[in-house]
Parts: sequence; C-alpha cells; structure tokens
Amino acid sequence: MAIEEEDHATVAVGNPSHRFERPVKIKRSSDSIDGVDSISDLPDAVLQHIFSYIPTKFAISTSVLSRRWRHVWSETPHLSFKWLSVSPESVNKTLASYTASKITSFHLCTLLASTARHVNSWLEFAMSHNVDDLFLEFRGYLITTNYSFPDCFYSNSSLKNLIVDSRCNEMIPRCTVSWTSLKYLYLSCCKLSDESFLKILSGCPILETLRLYSYDSVRYLDLSKSLHLRILDIDFSSLFRRPINIVAPNIHYLRLRNSEAQCTLVDVSSLTEAKVDFSYIEPGCCYYSFQLLKPDVLQGIVQAMLEKFQNVEKLTFGVNFLQMLSLAEICDVPFPMLKVEVLTLETMIVPSVIPGIAKLLQNSPGVKMLKLDIVNSNIVPDADLNYYLDLKELDQNQCWKPKDLDFSNSFQPKLMTSFMEFLLENTREDNISQYNWQLS
Repeated sequence: MAIEEEDHATVAVGNPSHRFERPVKIKRSSDSIDGVDSISDLPDAVLQHIFSYIPTKFAISTSVLSRRWRHVWSETPHLSFKWLSVSPESVNKTLASYTASKITSFHLCTLLASTARHVNSWLEFAMSHNVDDLFLEFRGYLITTNYSFPDCFYSNSSLKNLIVDSRCNEMIPRCTVSWTSLKYLYLSCCKLSDESFLKILSGCPILETLRLYSYDSVRYLDLSKSLHLRILDIDFSSLFRRPINIVAPNIHYLRLRNSEAQCTLVDVSSLTEAKVDFSYIEPGCCYYSFQLLKPDVLQGIVQAMLEKFQNVEKLTFGVNFLQMLSLAEICDVPFPMLKVEVLTLETMIVPSVIPGIAKLLQNSPGVKMLKLDIVNSNIVPDADLNYYLDLKELDQNQCWKPKDLDFSNSFQPKLMTSFMEFLLENTREDNISQYNWQLS
C-alpha cells in the first residue's frame, strides 16, 4: 500500500456503478490524540472479535499500525493458522507471544509431512488454554507420516466442537477419552476401528451431532449409549463399500450419502427427518460400474430403508435412490406405506425415476407438502438400466411407465395427479433444469 507524504494510505475503491471517480484517502492512526481513528477507539474485546474472522497472520500485521494496536492480537481468543506455506517456526513464535489465558477457537491447517513433530506441541498449547472449538486439517495428496494424536488431545473438559480432517490418519486413543463438553464431532477421512470409535463415543456423554465424511471404518456403529445424539450425517467412501450396521435409537435427523454400501438401519426409532441418496460415478472415473454395485442388493437396501422410514415426517430422496426405487417397483418389490408429510425429491426429470416416484406418492397418502428440486447429477445411464432389465427378461419399452396413477386415497389427490402429469410430460423435454417446484 503506497504511503503519501502527509501520512495517508491511498485506497482505490472499485464499484460497478463507478460512484467514486477518485481514490478514497483513509487517514492512518497515529499516537496523538487528534490522529486516533474511530476503529482504534473500539474496546479491545471488539477488535479481538473482528480478528476472529481473519487468519492470525493478518491480525498480527495490525500491530504495526500504532502502539495502541501492538499487543491487541495477542489477547484474541481466536487463533487461525490456515495457510500451508507458513513455517513451523512462525507458528511457534506466534504462540510464544500469545498472552490470553483462554482460546475460544483454534484452527490449524498444515502439511503434516513437514510439521508432524511440531503438531503435538501446538495441540498441547490449545488444550492447555481450554479451547472450545478445535478445527484440524492435515493436508497433502498422500500422507505417509504415521501420526498419532497425543494423549492430551483426548482429554479436555472445555472442548465443545471438534472437526478433524486427518486424511487417512488413524485415531486410536491409547488413553481414556474425556470430552465431557463436546456437542459437535466431525471426522473426515479418519481411520477408526470399532473398538476405538466406541472408546471415543464413551467419552462424549452430551454429544448432539455426529458427522462422518468419506467414512469406511467402523462396521457396527452403535450409538445407543449416546443419549443426547440428535443428528447423524454420514458420507460414505466412494471407493470402498463394505456392510455397516447403524444402531441410533435417539437421533431425530439422518443424512446418508453414497449409501449404496450395504447399510442396515438396525434401530432409528426416534427419527423424524431423513435424507438419503446413492452415488454413481462413471466407470471411466472410478473402479466400479453399475453392475458391480449389484442392483439387486440396492433394491433390497431401498426396501429395508423405507421400512425404517415408515413413521418419518420429512423425507428427502436423491435421483439415484429414486432410480433404484423404480427398478424395485418394476421388479414387484413390495413397499410399506409411509406417514411422511413433507416429501422432497432431488432429481433430474428422466424416465428412470418415474415409476419410483409414482409408487412413492401412492404409498404416501399423508403428504401435505411436495418439493421438487431439479439437480444436475451423475445418474445410472439408460444403457446400464436397460441391460439389467434385459437380464430380467423385462420389456424396457413398458417398464418406465408407471403401473398405476390412482391417488384417490391421498391427502391432496389433485396435487398428486397433476404432479405426475407434469413429470410425465417433461420427461420428453431435453432441458428442464431451470425449474424448481414446491407444491403444497
């Protein structure tokens, strides 16, 4: 930033309306009473709150403005080391200059391969300052460092929110886990055994939200002892699809993504809202195809999930789930009646979702609100679906037509009928991505 002789900083302000024809001059703060700007007049607590929205290195840079600003950053309760190019020495120097007794949030994003020997001391620093929110990101395409979290990481009574993106590092506590205040836990790409995960859960007595991303570790997810858990969000790994059993009798909200794994919902008896979809990645982009996903198994998963969703009030289904629902309907797989009141369909309007949607609406007579969100997604190609129908000796020319459009038992029969007529009409259109509908 250029400094003029009269000790002003010149800032060029760009605006689409071109209201400013000349640069705006902002006077810098000085140490004299007359030169103190309005921002410097703010209390330290307010300035430190502002610092919480920027990386720590930018907060530190304000110390050059004046003596008033020199030590403000060192008392801020928010520390954010989110840049990858910073040296460990810089982080160590920053922590050595830090004077606050309490850390509200600590965000560390680092290349573990080059900083692993420093990470333990950084975590110890955060834990010793009774951190509330801890966000750890270990970056790098492949992490070869066999890093283990220190024991102090697993024992903190102040920790309320924990996010760990470990890029395939193991979380195996060698000590008792004690996160007695933890309410939110997000684990991404973490390797967990059934035993270690149960150990972690036992140390989180008031956990309310559990999110697992790129998840492919625990085979039996028993959450029955997590009495306060209300939200379970799982995004399964795209490459590995091994069976998993979920016991979560206390959750109210469930989201399953890439759930074509043999996911068995053993107990979700308190569920009021669920959002589910499968994924399809084109064979050229991954190591599997539709046939390898075993469509017969997927139909069974669809049926079993719907059985568990019979009393759920809000349901959201994705396009690939609806495609499998269509195949199950074509193959005369029986479906239960649903008590859903708010039904959301996140789909493309293609023939392969029509039978499934028609059956879903027929078996949901209590629907009061129907939402249609048009998405652009990878779907199972018609060629793969038709190949499967040929193997079943089914007439593909007739299969994609709904068997029955009688909605006389529905809460709003005219709505259901007009909605299906809309779908049938628009499956002949090439482009309908501009439409989003909410019918109620």
